[in-house]
Amino acid sequence: MVVAFAILAAWELVTAIGVMASRRPIYNALSLVANMLGLAVLFLLLNAQFLFAAQIIVYAGAVMVLFVFIIALLNPQMDITLSRPSMEWAYGLIFGVVFAGLILALVYNRDLTGIPGPFTPEVIDAFGNVQILGAVLYSRFLLPVEVTSVLLLVAAVGAVYLAARKIR
Repeated sequence: MVVAFAILAAWELVTAIGVMASRRPIYNALSLVANMLGLAVLFLLLNAQFLFAAQIIVYAGAVMVLFVFIIALLNPQMDITLSRPSMEWAYGLIFGVVFAGLILALVYNRDLTGIPGPFTPEVIDAFGNVQILGAVLYSRFLLPVEVTSVLLLVAAVGAVYLAARKIR
Protein backbone atom coordinates (compact mmCIF):
# COMPACT_ATOMS: atom_id res chain seq x y z
CA MET A 1 0.00 0.00 0.00
CA VAL A 2 2.82 2.43 0.83
CA VAL A 3 4.62 1.63 -2.43
CA ALA A 4 1.44 2.21 -4.44
CA PHE A 5 0.88 5.52 -2.64
CA ALA A 6 4.47 6.60 -3.33
CA ILE A 7 4.11 5.78 -7.02
CA LEU A 8 0.81 7.65 -7.23
CA ALA A 9 2.23 10.61 -5.33
CA ALA A 10 5.09 10.82 -7.83
CA TRP A 11 2.56 10.53 -10.68
CA GLU A 12 0.49 13.38 -9.21
CA LEU A 13 3.56 15.56 -8.81
CA VAL A 14 4.77 14.96 -12.37
CA THR A 15 1.35 15.58 -13.92
CA ALA A 16 0.82 18.71 -11.79
CA ILE A 17 4.16 20.06 -12.99
CA GLY A 18 3.04 19.20 -16.53
CA VAL A 19 -0.10 21.27 -16.04
CA MET A 20 1.90 24.29 -14.92
CA ALA A 21 4.99 24.00 -17.11
CA SER A 22 3.54 23.27 -20.54
CA ARG A 23 3.13 26.22 -22.86
CA ARG A 24 0.43 24.66 -25.04
CA PRO A 25 -3.12 24.68 -23.65
CA ILE A 26 -3.99 21.23 -24.99
CA TYR A 27 -1.01 19.71 -23.16
CA ASN A 28 -2.10 21.51 -19.99
CA ALA A 29 -5.55 19.97 -20.27
CA LEU A 30 -4.22 16.48 -21.01
CA SER A 31 -1.85 16.69 -18.04
CA LEU A 32 -4.81 17.71 -15.90
CA VAL A 33 -6.75 14.66 -17.12
CA ALA A 34 -3.81 12.43 -16.12
CA ASN A 35 -3.68 14.17 -12.73
CA MET A 36 -7.38 13.63 -12.13
CA LEU A 37 -7.10 9.96 -13.07
CA GLY A 38 -4.27 9.57 -10.54
CA LEU A 39 -6.42 11.28 -7.93
CA ALA A 40 -9.20 8.81 -8.67
CA VAL A 41 -6.83 5.91 -8.04
CA LEU A 42 -5.81 7.56 -4.75
CA PHE A 43 -9.49 7.60 -3.76
CA LEU A 44 -9.64 3.90 -4.56
CA LEU A 45 -6.64 3.23 -2.33
CA LEU A 46 -8.44 5.07 0.48
CA ASN A 47 -11.44 2.72 0.05
CA ALA A 48 -13.67 5.50 -1.25
CA GLN A 49 -15.19 3.74 -4.25
CA PHE A 50 -17.93 6.30 -4.81
CA LEU A 51 -15.44 9.18 -5.00
CA PHE A 52 -13.29 7.06 -7.34
CA ALA A 53 -16.20 6.59 -9.74
CA ALA A 54 -17.36 10.19 -9.42
CA GLN A 55 -13.84 11.50 -10.07
CA ILE A 56 -13.54 9.49 -13.26
CA ILE A 57 -17.05 10.08 -14.56
CA VAL A 58 -17.51 13.74 -13.64
CA TYR A 59 -14.07 15.32 -13.61
CA ALA A 60 -11.74 13.20 -15.73
CA GLY A 61 -14.60 12.38 -18.07
CA ALA A 62 -17.15 15.11 -18.61
CA VAL A 63 -15.41 18.26 -17.37
CA MET A 64 -12.06 17.56 -19.01
CA VAL A 65 -13.67 16.54 -22.31
CA LEU A 66 -15.45 19.89 -22.19
CA PHE A 67 -12.13 21.68 -21.51
CA VAL A 68 -10.41 19.92 -24.42
CA PHE A 69 -13.39 20.66 -26.68
CA ILE A 70 -13.35 24.37 -25.77
CA ILE A 71 -9.58 24.59 -26.27
CA ALA A 72 -9.93 22.95 -29.68
CA LEU A 73 -12.87 25.23 -30.54
CA LEU A 74 -11.26 28.49 -29.46
CA ASN A 75 -7.66 27.72 -30.47
CA PRO A 76 -7.60 25.80 -33.74
CA GLN A 77 -3.93 26.62 -34.39
CA MET A 78 -2.11 24.21 -32.09
CA ASP A 79 1.27 25.85 -32.69
CA ILE A 80 0.39 28.96 -30.69
CA THR A 81 2.24 28.97 -27.39
CA LEU A 82 1.52 31.03 -24.32
CA SER A 83 4.21 33.24 -22.86
CA ARG A 84 4.86 33.10 -19.12
CA PRO A 85 5.71 36.36 -17.38
CA SER A 86 8.50 36.02 -14.84
CA MET A 87 6.39 37.33 -11.93
CA GLU A 88 4.01 34.35 -12.18
CA TRP A 89 6.84 32.01 -11.20
CA ALA A 90 7.66 34.17 -8.17
CA TYR A 91 4.03 34.16 -7.04
CA GLY A 92 3.87 30.42 -7.60
CA LEU A 93 6.99 29.89 -5.53
CA ILE A 94 5.61 31.98 -2.65
CA PHE A 95 2.30 30.12 -2.77
CA GLY A 96 4.10 26.77 -2.91
CA VAL A 97 6.20 27.55 0.16
CA VAL A 98 3.12 28.69 2.12
CA PHE A 99 1.17 25.60 1.01
CA ALA A 100 4.06 23.28 1.93
CA GLY A 101 4.25 24.93 5.36
CA LEU A 102 0.53 24.35 5.92
CA ILE A 103 0.83 20.72 4.85
CA LEU A 104 3.77 20.19 7.22
CA ALA A 105 1.80 21.80 10.05
CA LEU A 106 -1.07 19.43 9.38
CA VAL A 107 1.21 16.40 9.19
CA TYR A 108 3.02 17.12 12.44
CA ASN A 109 0.02 18.40 14.44
CA ARG A 110 -2.47 15.98 12.86
CA ASP A 111 -5.21 18.57 13.38
CA LEU A 112 -4.74 22.31 13.74
CA THR A 113 -7.86 22.78 15.85
CA GLY A 114 -7.53 19.70 18.06
CA ILE A 115 -11.30 19.13 17.84
CA PRO A 116 -12.37 15.89 16.15
CA GLY A 117 -15.00 16.18 13.44
CA PRO A 118 -18.45 14.59 13.57
CA PHE A 119 -17.63 11.94 10.97
CA THR A 120 -15.28 9.54 12.72
CA PRO A 121 -14.20 6.34 10.94
CA GLU A 122 -16.69 4.38 13.06
CA VAL A 123 -19.61 6.59 11.95
CA ILE A 124 -18.57 6.31 8.31
CA ASP A 125 -18.27 2.52 8.57
CA ALA A 126 -21.69 2.28 10.22
CA PHE A 127 -23.51 4.24 7.51
CA GLY A 128 -21.27 4.01 4.45
CA ASN A 129 -19.55 6.68 2.40
CA VAL A 130 -22.28 7.20 -0.20
CA GLN A 131 -25.10 7.50 2.31
CA ILE A 132 -23.28 10.09 4.41
CA LEU A 133 -22.18 12.04 1.33
CA GLY A 134 -25.72 12.09 -0.06
CA ALA A 135 -27.26 13.10 3.26
CA VAL A 136 -24.78 15.96 3.73
CA LEU A 137 -24.99 17.18 0.11
CA TYR A 138 -28.77 17.32 0.03
CA SER A 139 -29.38 18.65 3.52
CA ARG A 140 -26.60 20.88 4.80
CA PHE A 141 -25.14 21.84 1.38
CA LEU A 142 -28.34 21.92 -0.69
CA LEU A 143 -28.07 25.60 -1.63
CA PRO A 144 -24.42 25.42 -2.84
CA VAL A 145 -25.21 22.27 -4.87
CA GLU A 146 -28.18 23.95 -6.55
CA VAL A 147 -26.27 27.20 -7.21
CA THR A 148 -23.43 25.19 -8.75
CA SER A 149 -25.85 23.33 -11.01
CA VAL A 150 -27.42 26.61 -12.18
CA LEU A 151 -23.96 28.11 -12.84
CA LEU A 152 -22.94 25.06 -14.88
CA LEU A 153 -26.17 25.30 -16.88
CA VAL A 154 -25.60 29.01 -17.59
CA ALA A 155 -21.99 28.31 -18.62
CA ALA A 156 -23.08 25.53 -20.99
CA VAL A 157 -25.78 27.71 -22.58
CA GLY A 158 -23.29 30.59 -22.90
CA ALA A 159 -20.70 28.36 -24.55
CA VAL A 160 -23.25 27.07 -27.06
CA TYR A 161 -24.39 30.63 -27.80
CA LEU A 162 -20.84 31.88 -28.33
CA ALA A 163 -19.96 28.91 -30.52
CA ALA A 164 -23.11 29.33 -32.62
CA ARG A 165 -22.47 33.08 -33.00
CA LYS A 166 -18.89 32.43 -34.11
CA ILE A 167 -20.00 29.92 -36.77
CA ARG A 168 -22.48 32.31 -38.42
